[in-house]
Amino acid sequence: RMEGELPPLARPLLTNRDETTVGFADDWTPSHVKVALNLTLNAEFVPASANARDLSSLPGAPTGCRAAVARVLALDDLIDETALGWIREHLGVDIEDERRHGGAKPRESLWERRTADDALAEPTYGLRKESMDRLVRTMTHREGVEPTTRLDEFHARLQALYPDWIVCHMPADALRADDDAGAEASEKPDDVDDAGGRFRCDAFVANAAIHGDEYRWHVDADPSSFPDSCAWVETYGDYVNGEPGKPLFVSAVVYANSVWDEDEWGGETHFVDADSGVGATVRPRPGRVVLMDQDVTHRVSPPTRAATGRARFSLVYKLVFFPREGAAADASLWERGIARPEWGPPSPIGSAAKLAAIVNAAARARRTGGVKRNREEE
Repeated sequence: RMEGELPPLARPLLTNRDETTVGFADDWTPSHVKVALNLTLNAEFVPASANARDLSSLPGAPTGCRAAVARVLALDDLIDETALGWIREHLGVDIEDERRHGGAKPRESLWERRTADDALAEPTYGLRKESMDRLVRTMTHREGVEPTTRLDEFHARLQALYPDWIVCHMPADALRADDDAGAEASEKPDDVDDAGGRFRCDAFVANAAIHGDEYRWHVDADPSSFPDSCAWVETYGDYVNGEPGKPLFVSAVVYANSVWDEDEWGGETHFVDADSGVGATVRPRPGRVVLMDQDVTHRVSPPTRAATGRARFSLVYKLVFFPREGAAADASLWERGIARPEWGPPSPIGSAAKLAAIVNAAARARRTGGVKRNREEE
């Protein structure tokens, strides 16, 4: 494509600012971000593309494969107070009420039980359709809605973290089968496949978790599960998330409460390595942002009884990272994924820790010229 032209189906977060010259509030720079968690999990061998490092020489690896891992980050000091305030307003988070009483239940004028992690789960609080439609149209600068500039700083900061990528909203309509793409969203719970097996995935999800809710393990999306007839597969093909040269699907979870007693009220997000059954937990610290590959298995832990009905509010951005012109041939970009190099190597858990041990052992063997193996063969 021509220099400066957007990739197909790309819908950038930044629509009215020059990301190269933007000045950040409070002299913020990417170095201000505090990394509370940087881990990899869910390692598996998947078919290798032409520009991926072939790992078939590793013990136990099939021929013509690459090692895929998923990533999770918990970041503090990323979102600015202006953007956080806008999100709180649209989720009905009353800061004064939280300061006086520690929080309240979701406002019935904004919320209803319409969100579920899968077809078996009981619906939990999600924004009413009209509330979510208004939020989405405003955030994505749709026609007929006055756009807001209050999110520009946050979106620009996100983009500044990843200069080699174009950070975009996920094109939810392009992930639906051709016969569903133009249909209006139904009144069924958000992010649940229809009974007939039709795929549905929304670009934003809002949660207001309260004590007694049920949340189930799930993934947000994986391009290998999209319908064959959808625009995305027709454009980019069928691939496992993280495929070098392909757009990367990422979720950003913004914890929106202004007050949260993380020692008493629960509401954590759990991430699990499916192969080993071990995982990690992130507490919903106010203003914290979690970034994760969308194929990470995770779930919300509902607030405890001690929260006495207080809601734990969050907004999930579904994003797609498109490689910039000239970066698509650099497989190391996908090896880093959502982690910046200066944040250091991630902490692998479960199957990712096992893979890291195999890779490290193979590297040691290469450095020693296979001496150990040769001695064993004598």
